[in-house]
Amino acid sequence: MEDIEDILRALTEDSDDDNDTEQQDNSGGIFGGLDPSMLVNIMSLFEKMNSTSDNERFLLALKPLLRDENKEKIDAAVRFMKLFALLPVLKDSGLLGKLF
Repeated sequence: MEDIEDILRALTEDSDDDNDTEQQDNSGGIFGGLDPSMLVNIMSLFEKMNSTSDNERFLLALKPLLRDENKEKIDAAVRFMKLFALLPVLKDSGLLGKLF
């Protein structure tokens, strides 16, 4: 994760060549003052969203064996499971403030 933070810092810092050709404001480069740790937290959220747990894989494996109305329930259950898996990551990142 530190490598990603180093890359983000390098992208947000103004280079000497840019300062010679045009005046940069204090917005922090192309990310406009975003905190690199916040971007790392957001990236971990996306990683968590894209991962599939064993329980989700089990429900998705059962899906072809069910009737159409029950397939929709499986889809809803998988969405809820993904949301519940995100709660600890959101709590640790501090993105939701004092809600937890």
